[in-house]
Amino acid sequence: MHEKNKAEAEKLEKFVNEALAFNKKHNIFVRESIKEVYEKDVDDCLPVLQKINNSDKILDLGSGGGFPGIIIAILKPMCEIHLLEKSKKKCYFLNKTIDLLGLKNAKVLNTVISKNNSLGSYTLITARAFSSTTNILELTENNLYDGGKYVLLKGKKEKITEELVTIDTNKYKYEIIKLDNKKYERHLLEIRKSE
Repeated sequence: MHEKNKAEAEKLEKFVNEALAFNKKHNIFVRESIKEVYEKDVDDCLPVLQKINNSDKILDLGSGGGFPGIIIAILKPMCEIHLLEKSKKKCYFLNKTIDLLGLKNAKVLNTVISKNNSLGSYTLITARAFSSTTNILELTENNLYDGGKYVLLKGKKEKITEELVTIDTNKYKYEIIKLDNKKYERHLLEIRKSE
């Protein structure tokens, strides 16, 4: 797991407090306490960090309240990360948070993703509660560099297995990694294009 330094821990705390304050007025996610945000959101996103290289250019699909995008920007400052979000309200929050925390490596993209988009190419594409695996692959296959990977935060293994039935295993190789979460069944799904 990623060991946070003092500056990173302070930025995370500031981010969580900002998210809760903004949430009270604008309802961007369903959380009411700092403890709940750390348990259900921050801790849930930390395993993604183990799959990130410092040189990665990352696309976070459906960034919402900033999970995992803002967390990645805080804890992996050498990476470049684009946070894609269609909601103007959530984009306002994300931009405000990026400015507040001085995150020079993060940029918000206020758009809806389509199959033939012009977002550019990324070494890593991530998402949490965005869409089905098949849909993510279809929408972004042209955005993944050769040798790049998807790192998707998912729930129950049965649901993941159902989603994977439809992917082309000649085109993609995947690994389902069970996360150490005592309260919820969580998995990391890592997908790479076949060589």
